[in-house]
Amino acid sequence: MVPSYKNRTLDEIVSAHIFHDALGFGLRAASWIDYLERTGDFAAAQYACIDARLCIEHLVFELLVITANPRLTENDYQRCLKSPRQLDKLIKQIVPDYERLVAFSEIIQQLTPGVPRINKWDIKGLMKDWGVLSSTLHWSGAPADTTENEAWQASTTESIRMVVIPLWKKLSSGRSGCIQIDSMEPRVREVWEQFRTNAIDADSARIRLELVRP
Repeated sequence: MVPSYKNRTLDEIVSAHIFHDALGFGLRAASWIDYLERTGDFAAAQYACIDARLCIEHLVFELLVITANPRLTENDYQRCLKSPRQLDKLIKQIVPDYERLVAFSEIIQQLTPGVPRINKWDIKGLMKDWGVLSSTLHWSGAPADTTENEAWQASTTESIRMVVIPLWKKLSSGRSGCIQIDSMEPRVREVWEQFRTNAIDADSARIRLELVRP
């Protein structure tokens, strides 16, 4: 059961349902936005940005682990710890066919009854949102033109909200997952290789997978 981010008290935001993963940080970020909209306390916008950035960083790391396993080495892991902002580049290095693999996994999911909903994430989009949060978090300017300006506060709040709330809704409505290349049956692996190299499109891959029923 996914908790609601709405109407939570400060104590609930900082002490209830605290999990140090993408879902936990996403819940707290959305809760800060709701608290900001209810109270007008603009400090909550800063907290929302911090937690939302942590949410995205943890989410991209989770996607890296899911798709790269077992190719993720100890050296790769250390690189993740040193430079979380570069996780999207690391995914491209370790799993160069990431986007195709996610699309292929989505096809298999559609053909498999009872499989939990798997979210399809756009890594570039996530990192773009991370940049929006960062620029909003590290603003500069005279208070009269920024934090004490109602129009600026409203515009800034909306920019954060447009990132945080959709992120939370998607996080809380599905799971992160991907089919492991090394676990594919030979017939599925053959379809995957053809799809990966663009020898066949999604419709053709779906038809062939329906025949082998992975």
